[in-house]
Amino acid sequence: MDLAIPPHTLLLPIDPGLWPPPSGPVRVDDTVYAPKRELHVTLIGSRLGSELNATFATAFLHEEITRAMAAREWRCERTGRLVELAYPSCTAGITNCQAPSRRSVIELIDLPAMRGFHQTLGALLGRQLPVPPPHVTLYTAHDPGGIGLASPLQLRTRRLRALRPEAMQHPG
Repeated sequence: MDLAIPPHTLLLPIDPGLWPPPSGPVRVDDTVYAPKRELHVTLIGSRLGSELNATFATAFLHEEITRAMAAREWRCERTGRLVELAYPSCTAGITNCQAPSRRSVIELIDLPAMRGFHQTLGALLGRQLPVPPPHVTLYTAHDPGGIGLASPLQLRTRRLRALRPEAMQHPG
């Protein structure tokens, strides 16, 4: 864990023995999604990580995050709730952008520790932080990095629809 190094994120890896990554691409309507090679939960996204890194000394931040992580049980449970997300690839104000929207298929998970962890981070910063919707990105299209979800509002605004597993076709 080193929030001092870009992209300033903290990830919780998913054991592939417990939840293997998808084995191949899927098609949803006209979009082909590539599988993620490794699965993880983003605990601290790049914006929050950059702010924490700019606000606190590295050693202090490392100690506080280590303490906050150790105080919680980081057990997640799958829900089977799949969501298709989309986010514009072009910067606001660009009118002639032809790039397709970035897309992801995620599974929402139960991760009770996320709320308390972000409350602790918020206390460090002196404000209440939104709790990112706990999820695992399974597939991406038009950008292998996926789509960040730092708040419930971002989940609502980037959500295309709930997906049923049968909506995902395996090409080939």
